[in-house]
Amino acid sequence: MTPVPIRLVNLMTAYQGPALIGTAVETGLADLLAEGPTTLDQITEKLETDSRGTMALLSGLVSFELVVRDGEQFALTELGAPLAGSHPETLAQIVLKEWFFYKLWAEMPLAVKDGHARTGPWRERLENDPDQAHAFLRALDDLCALFGGELPELANLKTGGRLLDVGGGAGSHAANLVKANPGIEATVLDLPGAETVLRERHPELGFIKGDLDQPRFGRPEDEGWDYILLSNILHDHPADRCARYVREAASLLAPGGSLVIYEWVIDPGRTSPPGVAKFTPMMVVENEGGWTWSEEEISGWMIDAGLEAEAMKRGFGPIAVIRATRG
Repeated sequence: MTPVPIRLVNLMTAYQGPALIGTAVETGLADLLAEGPTTLDQITEKLETDSRGTMALLSGLVSFELVVRDGEQFALTELGAPLAGSHPETLAQIVLKEWFFYKLWAEMPLAVKDGHARTGPWRERLENDPDQAHAFLRALDDLCALFGGELPELANLKTGGRLLDVGGGAGSHAANLVKANPGIEATVLDLPGAETVLRERHPELGFIKGDLDQPRFGRPEDEGWDYILLSNILHDHPADRCARYVREAASLLAPGGSLVIYEWVIDPGRTSPPGVAKFTPMMVVENEGGWTWSEEEISGWMIDAGLEAEAMKRGFGPIAVIRATRG
């Protein structure tokens, strides 16, 4: 067994791989190497980077088996190939998303000390830096393609009907539900700035402008939906807002309609399951008042909103479904 001090050092130095990956994508190195074997001089000329710094980056990438060296030429390995934007299974958008948060994690000591997020609210990011916000939505869509396949089975929407995906961004999860049940007619409600990525990624879905902070999310009083989806919304907000969002969602349900909440649900002690426990620190760094919520808390908000909550369903991944019905 590896001695404890070495295990701790290994944990501490695990940042090196992600830093090299983020730099390879952000600088354009991965895209350049995807074009074919390239020398150091060619790389520095095309990317306008420092020779010493670039060689250091290449050295690190070789050590992690993301780049291979053949004489004076460098190329991406099979492992490194998806870092290029041109790869059919590219992870570049996901890397850039995680690289953004990688930098925030360095401010964890301050977040722990004062309890405040180190980045602005999503609304501000979408308005003030749309390029970064749109890249974030694309990354979430790519992550959904990799890990979001459990939702249709967990949600168990056996009949068709009209579904409103509140705060659905690119429409990733709504698209999965429609694919599993073609009888569902799905519409995404989100801030206007999100529509660009939805039209790019899932143009088959409807889109309506709305706002989480408005009564009924900005929808008219006489409107009713068979399904409301709140996917990965609650962890971005403190408890009072979560309770309000659940109430507003419940108010939009037609009689017999269901609210489906797809969330990182943590156990009451807040240290398990491991995947959710590891996700929890990010909520403190990323979202003012953000948190991971337990089944009891989420079900309680549903019951207070007049809904009949079902038992949570958790699949193989860390994200679970809690569904409730309006009588």
